[in-house]
Amino acid sequence: TAAQEHCRRVTTSVINEVIQEAISWHSPPTNRQGRQGKIYYGTQVKSQPPTIALFVNEPKRFNDNYRRYIERQFRQQLGFAGTPVRLLWRGKKAREVENLNALGNRATRV
Repeated sequence: TAAQEHCRRVTTSVINEVIQEAISWHSPPTNRQGRQGKIYYGTQVKSQPPTIALFVNEPKRFNDNYRRYIERQFRQQLGFAGTPVRLLWRGKKAREVENLNALGNRATRV
């Protein structure tokens, strides 16, 4: 039911698989200088409603159309029907992600 979906938790690895598949179908947009947005990884930070933080190189590079596309992919792939899905687009430099990986964090580049 929608109430069960509202409380559901999803692992980081499953979220990253959904991101990987979504990117393989439609790559992130590029700006006028040819720089492409990158999604490094995503993780669920809250349930009720399901809230997923996406760590990206620069949040401004992702237009509303692509944000809706990613939200729709989470809704379809993870079965969040009838409940709002919140996406938090967090900026993070590639070096910060690499440093986290070196420290043994589970953050992986998608």
